[in-house]
Amino acid sequence: MTEEEKKAKSEEIKKKKEETIQRREQRRQRETERQRIQNELERRRQLPTSKFNVSNPTEYEIVIYWTFSHPDIDGRDNIASVFSYCGPHTSVQIKCKKEIHRLIMIPFLEVVVPGRVDALQTIQLNENGETTQRNVFDMKMEEYDGTEIIIEHGYKPPKSEMDLWKECALKSRFLLDQIYTLTGGVDKDGNVSKEEFENIAPMLDMIQDISIPSTCSEIDKEMAGVPSTLTNIT
Repeated sequence: MTEEEKKAKSEEIKKKKEETIQRREQRRQRETERQRIQNELERRRQLPTSKFNVSNPTEYEIVIYWTFSHPDIDGRDNIASVFSYCGPHTSVQIKCKKEIHRLIMIPFLEVVVPGRVDALQTIQLNENGETTQRNVFDMKMEEYDGTEIIIEHGYKPPKSEMDLWKECALKSRFLLDQIYTLTGGVDKDGNVSKEEFENIAPMLDMIQDISIPSTCSEIDKEMAGVPSTLTNIT
């Protein structure tokens, strides 16, 4: 071998030896990190639970979701699950591990399942770990000072022009139904049940002819502020 070939061969051997050392070090670092996470998970499993009292003095129900504060260790970086509910003007006591849990509280109407009276069991978080729905509380509990959580945010669902017309129609129909009930209504021949209301018999008869389109859902009624199957659901 020429001197140049010897030098090239030596450099090649040296490079391979350095690459072997580097791979060995990378494996050692991965194993160290794996062991660190495993130890941390074991430590977290043994953490005590903390009690929190959630008070909701508002007019709307909230749904409490949970996820992990540190998804890099615990996972679930893009999903939060239902934890509990808290109705309007009520309170509920919950338990969680303060160091590892994050609680997100969302108005019920933001997460209600279309056509049903319960909330989404899980919600998707965006790439930044934020909710796409409006929330009234979002906190890594290790950063929360105290054990009392009071919901103080006002909430009004956004309404389109169509929503406003629905609200007007549903409230008007509700009031007319109350008038019909209080006056005793009319029979199939258009006669009033109580003589003192005979002068408004035609109007009472017209109330029966007002129909609500099937496209108006229970959510529409709740948003309009009239009784629905969602009212007082907890």
